[in-house]
Amino acid sequence: MRVEEASRGDASDGDARSDEVLLEACRDADDGALRRNLGLVVRRHQRALVSYLDRMVGDATAAEDLAQETFVRVFRKARDYRSVARFSTWLYTIATHLALNEIRNRRRRAPLSLDAPAPGGGEERRARLEGREEAPEVAASRGETARVVREALAEVPEPFRAVLVLCDMQGLSYQEAAEVLGCRLGTIRSRLSRARERFGRAMEPRLPSV
Repeated sequence: MRVEEASRGDASDGDARSDEVLLEACRDADDGALRRNLGLVVRRHQRALVSYLDRMVGDATAAEDLAQETFVRVFRKARDYRSVARFSTWLYTIATHLALNEIRNRRRRAPLSLDAPAPGGGEERRARLEGREEAPEVAASRGETARVVREALAEVPEPFRAVLVLCDMQGLSYQEAAEVLGCRLGTIRSRLSRARERFGRAMEPRLPSV
């Protein structure tokens, strides 16, 4: 789901107001309205945000924890929100900072073997959480693909990985990625080119297993 689509609102939630309008309404809202508005925003973005964080940190369980912390920070600052930028840009900026901090913290711990099962159960775990039933062979194939992509992404340095995931996997525009990462457009283009090259090199020897 592209960020701009989420920002316009999800018709399935029955509320046509954009994220920005919902957040602006939180400024003078009572606690009940605040929770309702933020609940809508969370439902619109949660799945895409967890997917983004999973690709950044390579751990589905940690991604869910980081997404929760991201939304906690949104809740804390909701009444201070001003729509000087798209809400989703603010959301992904918070999430990216948390992801990069998580990656830095993990460097201080012993690295996991790439032969070990992917932490957190990945796509199979998310399918269970969403109430989707998959045939065992489909789940196994999906899990293997997710594992291979996760391993290849881990070989892309974080600044380049963030651009690759935001632009090529989450569907953000260059301008949106530049706002999230605090970079110039030229920097985004340069990093994305290098990230694609690194990711392609990392994927090549793994393709037979996908």
